[in-house]
Amino acid sequence: MDTISFLGTDWSVYQMFCFFTIYSVIGWFVETIYMTLETGFFENRGFLNGPICPIYGFGMVFVLIALTPLVENALLLFVGSVILTTSWEFLIGFALEKIFHNTWWDYSHEKFNLKGYICLKNSLLWGIACVLVMNVVHPALEKFVDFVPVKIGLPVAWVIFFVIMADLGLSVAVIINLNNRLQKLDELRRRFRMASDAIGENLSDEVLELKAKYDRLSEKTTVWQKRVLRAFPRMRSHEYNIVLSDLRERFDIRKKLKNRKK
Repeated sequence: MDTISFLGTDWSVYQMFCFFTIYSVIGWFVETIYMTLETGFFENRGFLNGPICPIYGFGMVFVLIALTPLVENALLLFVGSVILTTSWEFLIGFALEKIFHNTWWDYSHEKFNLKGYICLKNSLLWGIACVLVMNVVHPALEKFVDFVPVKIGLPVAWVIFFVIMADLGLSVAVIINLNNRLQKLDELRRRFRMASDAIGENLSDEVLELKAKYDRLSEKTTVWQKRVLRAFPRMRSHEYNIVLSDLRERFDIRKKLKNRKK
């Protein structure tokens, strides 16, 4: 089986994918539990729809490959983990923003942050977490992966891989559709404001029609788009943040009313 060897590590591609998957799922649980405790409601966190956060999986794979030789030196492992995970978080935040024109998370309210992508507090937490994972969690996880027969684990890994790819395609389509919808809502909002500011009774019907179209389009939030709004409560749109905020507010009101009826 093909192997990845770097800085003293020697894992197969199959093992690396197992590590990636497991740490992605662990990351999803951590994010979901944190957000659920913060909001009081269950929140499915992550860019993908399934219970998996690839940013954690890739991050830990990079840590394993680059920092395994430092596992006996807690200080160097901590410093290396802080640098590596912080760089990775900054890169992903920057890339997602440039690709989708949305800011997905924002640490601007935290002290010692850099463009809202990263902050000192989280960087230190990532470093502590990586030291614990490398010394406590990963040895047990590696034994578990080696314990499962490859003839059983490999087909399961392929199924998981294709499911992740399908989920990625769906998630990207959802974000593109959401951005297109925000663009249409913003156009209606601008036309509505122009018509409202104009003088003349003959424009009243046009104003009402535009407002009705805006409301109808706002109500057509799909299940997938609602999940994104819940998963990233601090997400901001560079071009259409006004209508995104309005969309989120309408969704929050409907959610509160629904919870009161239960």
